[in-house]
Amino acid sequence: MDLARLVEEEQPSPGTRCLLYKATNNPTVAIHGSILAGTSSEPSGKSGIAELTTRLFIRGTRRRRAGKIADLLESVGATASFRNSQDSIVFQARMTSQWTKRVLEIVADCLSRPALAPKDVDREREGLLTDIRLRDDDTTRRGMRELSALMYPRGHPYRRDRFGTAETVKGLDRRDVKEYFDGVVARSPVIVAFAGQIKKDEATRWTRQTFGERDPNKKFGSKGSADPPSTASRREILMAHKTQSDILIGGMATSRTDPDYEALNLLNAILGELGFMGRLGQRVRDKEGLAYSCSSFLSAGLAGGGWTALAGVNPRNVVKAYELMKEEIGRARTDPVEEQELADAKQNQLGSALMELESTEGVARTSHNLTHFGLGLNYFAKRRQIFGKITREDLQKMAGKYLDDSRLSSVIVGPRAKN
Repeated sequence: MDLARLVEEEQPSPGTRCLLYKATNNPTVAIHGSILAGTSSEPSGKSGIAELTTRLFIRGTRRRRAGKIADLLESVGATASFRNSQDSIVFQARMTSQWTKRVLEIVADCLSRPALAPKDVDREREGLLTDIRLRDDDTTRRGMRELSALMYPRGHPYRRDRFGTAETVKGLDRRDVKEYFDGVVARSPVIVAFAGQIKKDEATRWTRQTFGERDPNKKFGSKGSADPPSTASRREILMAHKTQSDILIGGMATSRTDPDYEALNLLNAILGELGFMGRLGQRVRDKEGLAYSCSSFLSAGLAGGGWTALAGVNPRNVVKAYELMKEEIGRARTDPVEEQELADAKQNQLGSALMELESTEGVARTSHNLTHFGLGLNYFAKRRQIFGKITREDLQKMAGKYLDDSRLSSVIVGPRAKN
């Protein structure tokens, strides 16, 4: 699909961008949008305020309570959601075209006129505190939080957990939420992508009326340091009441716009995704039987990113599984990947992108993300050319640059092994 030819772009008002893909053969309409706020735009000392504010959008507006919003959406088979992320606050909606006006009115109400009622703030704050307790009692999520603290230098926006901490969240009240909404959310740039049976003037009018004028010069909240910590670290966290241990190995990587991204992404697919969890899964899980799961993933945002290998193991197998994971990572640095592995990784990534464009939700999400990262709607055509130039040696260079022992920290979370 040629998005550059099929997706129209408008700027309904300063600081807003509206993307539209018209599909006359699909009776649905999908919206995927974002506000350049989120965890990285939180004021100092207010960790968790973006998450708390985002949760309140669906809790009611000045005109509709939460129950009424849920009933209206459910009665027409529509969905609407709001999610906080490191880079932005994301909103999504899906409906059949005959109910577009009703659903857009609800979404606009939630985004521009949230009630932010004191009792709702108190309720959602308690819910967030519960989620923080659950996060800190989960081996994987606790490990990811600890690894981020080792992986990113102080001051880097991705070092923060989007839930915040129990200490900071307990101190948040309605005034903090209102200040964050009025001072950050209501002023930050917006991108909205529509796909399906909707007219351009309807989409642009909704965007303009919902968001008004925004600051078009506002950039991403905080770039932070581009350099990894000077030394790699290893941390062990004892959780005696657990029955499984998690092993996490990771380090800083690239932003989504960095020229290294595509080669590093292909390397990650080979190491932790292709087939069933890639090389790591084959070696540690399938061949040696030392892990319940073993894979890797690359996360990349506006301010950088990280690469992480993750395994869930029996506590008795921690030492051996850790050694094998390090061995497989080391092999990527010393030996070029196989030609077939590289070809499979390229085909996997190209195929995944095509599958994403099979639905209106996928088209809206993809066109939004390409615009959010400034990659251009013609990116997929350029990507094929980029892939054509990436060699096995390029992937080996990426392994040497990003997966060197000096850059990779480790976290092991779980109980002590019983003899």
